[in-house]
Amino acid sequence: MSIAESSASVEVSELTPEEARAAFDQIAHAAMDMSGEEFLAAFDEGTFGDVDPDDHPGLLDVLMALPLVR
Repeated sequence: MSIAESSASVEVSELTPEEARAAFDQIAHAAMDMSGEEFLAAFDEGTFGDVDPDDHPGLLDVLMALPLVR
């Protein structure tokens, strides 16, 4: 059976702004041991501007989650 022939279903649910902010906060805590608010403040100050995400474990996870709050 090919993917086109499968009967798999996909369910999508949208997060409220509060749920999205909470999810971002959890990701920031788990990945970088800082709150989402702390990360956003540091990000806005340019702290991560010239940083290679590969050199900082967890940074890429948080950067990829930015669309949740921005």
